[in-house]
Amino acid sequence: MSRADALIASLQRKYETTGTLSADFEQENELRSLGRTTRSKGVLRLHKPGRIRVEYTEPEKQLIVADGSKLWVYTPRLKQVIVGEMAGGASTPFLFLAGKGDLRKGFEVEVEEFGLLARPDGVWKAGQPHRLSLKPREAQAGFQQMWLEVDPQSFRITGFEYTDPLGNRSRMRFVEIREGAALPASVFQFQAPQGVEVLRLPGAGSPGR
Repeated sequence: MSRADALIASLQRKYETTGTLSADFEQENELRSLGRTTRSKGVLRLHKPGRIRVEYTEPEKQLIVADGSKLWVYTPRLKQVIVGEMAGGASTPFLFLAGKGDLRKGFEVEVEEFGLLARPDGVWKAGQPHRLSLKPREAQAGFQQMWLEVDPQSFRITGFEYTDPLGNRSRMRFVEIREGAALPASVFQFQAPQGVEVLRLPGAGSPGR
């Protein structure tokens, strides 16, 4: 087995065995069409398969919730929530992280750069991560290509980057990653507040859910 194959196999095992994850994140978006860059912070929680909660706290509050079948995007400033059905595939990188299955069946995977372990004398606080490129074998509405940053010791995903069909680029870095914590089902449920406009995409079902 080549070094690249061994790395991908180790990442696959980690991907399969991580049932729940919580992390703070920092995100940077390069908006090509607008010629500007935005930055945001928030908290990510996921419970496989398919349940996610993304709370943006800076600079503007926004909430994304998925319960495995439905997806809600709530923007308090607009007093609006968009409700849709979750796609069968990894239509967004967040849903990819909360998914399951064989990475190589869903993506063309390449190791672009091998990482370095942190030195035991503590001169470096952290090792240089592995960097892998993932191209979906089937077209995705949310992204064209994705890059993962993987810790060379734990094989934990510490960040990702992706481009969308419009050429925009987003980067996300995870901090304070917590795995295996109990996350109740209520974390991945959403009820629209009173007075909020609910926009239901085709096939999204009844109001409030």
